[in-house]
Amino acid sequence: KIKNMTKSAKGTKDKPGKNVKAKSGLNRSILEQGWGLFCQRLTDKATNAVTPVEIIAINPAYTSLRCSECGYTDKKNRESQALFHCLSCGYKDNADVNAAKNIIAAGLAVQERGGQSHIVSNKTQHSDPVKRTTTPKAA
Repeated sequence: KIKNMTKSAKGTKDKPGKNVKAKSGLNRSILEQGWGLFCQRLTDKATNAVTPVEIIAINPAYTSLRCSECGYTDKKNRESQALFHCLSCGYKDNADVNAAKNIIAAGLAVQERGGQSHIVSNKTQHSDPVKRTTTPKAA
């Protein structure tokens, strides 16, 4: 998971990368973080909490492309890095907020199913814990 996030920005001879030095620094700081240690500490804190805490791991794939209102998923829903605008229902939000809403919904769906981590849809080639719509609604 972390490897994909820290992929090199060098590019090729024909298509050189952009902001290679900045991306290199970002990659270094991401890889220097102790993600395994973070997960272990989070688990320890949840286990020893006075109030019961449940940790649910959610696959974040497509959460930034999926509309949290209607479920329509499309790359074109992301107007920019920061803006989300659903092509199906017209819903607009900050892209990170929209993705967070999808992750919360996925966590609640997993919790309701008793811990099953995902559903494999026979209509798409990827899995998603929340029902996915593959075509926009007719106007």
